[in-house]
Amino acid sequence: MPLTGLQIFKLLPNTNCRKCGYATCLAFAMKLAAGREALEKCPDASEEARAALGAASSPPIRGVTVGRGPRAITVGEETVFFRHEKTFVRRPGLFALLDAKGLSAAELDARLDQWRDTRIERAGETFQIDGVAVAEVPGSPEVGVKAAVAAAERGLPVAVLAATAEGAAAMAEKIKDQRPLLAPPAHAPDGLYANLAARLAIPLVVSARDLPGLAAAAMAATHAGVADILLEPPGADLRALHHSLTAIRRGALDRIHPGLGHPVFLRVGAGEFEKAVLGIAKFASLLVLPGYGGENWLPLWTLRQNIYTDPQKPLQVQPGLYSIGEPHAGSPLLVTSNFSLTYFMVATEVEATGLACHLAVVDAEGLSVLTAWSAGKFSGERVAKNLRQMEAAARVKHRTVIIPGYVSVISGELEDALGEGWRVLVGPQEASDLAPFLKDVWSAIGAG
Repeated sequence: MPLTGLQIFKLLPNTNCRKCGYATCLAFAMKLAAGREALEKCPDASEEARAALGAASSPPIRGVTVGRGPRAITVGEETVFFRHEKTFVRRPGLFALLDAKGLSAAELDARLDQWRDTRIERAGETFQIDGVAVAEVPGSPEVGVKAAVAAAERGLPVAVLAATAEGAAAMAEKIKDQRPLLAPPAHAPDGLYANLAARLAIPLVVSARDLPGLAAAAMAATHAGVADILLEPPGADLRALHHSLTAIRRGALDRIHPGLGHPVFLRVGAGEFEKAVLGIAKFASLLVLPGYGGENWLPLWTLRQNIYTDPQKPLQVQPGLYSIGEPHAGSPLLVTSNFSLTYFMVATEVEATGLACHLAVVDAEGLSVLTAWSAGKFSGERVAKNLRQMEAAARVKHRTVIIPGYVSVISGELEDALGEGWRVLVGPQEASDLAPFLKDVWSAIGAG
């Protein structure tokens, strides 16, 4: 169990030396207990304290990395049961299932190239396929080996979905330097696979028919020398699976059994979209998804983004002067906040008009326009300062800036802050009204 602030305080030197940046050792201990500081900030901590605090402060769920290089994915290291308690640390990895049986070399290359190059930008995050789960083809081990090698060569993390110990060895040996994940058949005897994973120093998936058996299997793999383990939860239906996923997370956080302190691996079969949703919502760390289609992947990516963003940090885009279309010096200059939803609503509506525009996204600390104004983060002075930093004057000749109608009250202050030659035009309150506004008002004033 994690130590309390007072328990940590008793392990510290209690000199109130302030070397850690806090006035007292007690204040520092409270920050350590909350997980907001690191013990390394206390240079006088004893080895005994470091050992005790290191064990107590380590994440209850071990982190596991699959793959190498820029696309390597780390899962685990979670510390809370509910997202709003603090935040979820690692978003689950979504791996595409690859059955290379019957694929020509050209077809295999084309599919892997497509998966590698798939990129969709949404609300400041890049959606992409996190890795490839290569299924062993029984009777044709060379097919799986070629597919695994081809995926690894493209820098994609690989999960080896084994059917036999021999096939698993053939595939994993070829790409061991790329740190693949070895996933034996569900409920298969773990001995051979655990020895293989230990020898190759790669992560291993363990499974069992019930939770006590799963925890025992994880401990057996650890004793066999496997350092990194993922748990495949039992569950014949969604209800049973929900129970298993929940029990594993709760057992890990409460440190009920060391065999439960590992990330979770989940196979999703064809037509099991609800299972994928359950896995993302309820603590699965790495999911294998069949097929590839935007109708399946896009909603799952979006669900994952909504759940795994930090609730303490508003979803926001980078402040700056954005181009919608190909604007010129006479194109409209609009202002909005850097709250992601606000930005994308405004950008989408402007794009729909077909009129090229400059869109100044002001740093409002991720708040919507009206909320930011209420908090003093969308004032005339602040907007003017942002426009100067963006060098907006060099981008437009008309010196006219369009502000959201909800903050018309800042128009006078903004004009004064921008200086002589500038004028402020109050736009509509709703983004959906931008099209008629730009068509009727902007064209009528002749600023363009």
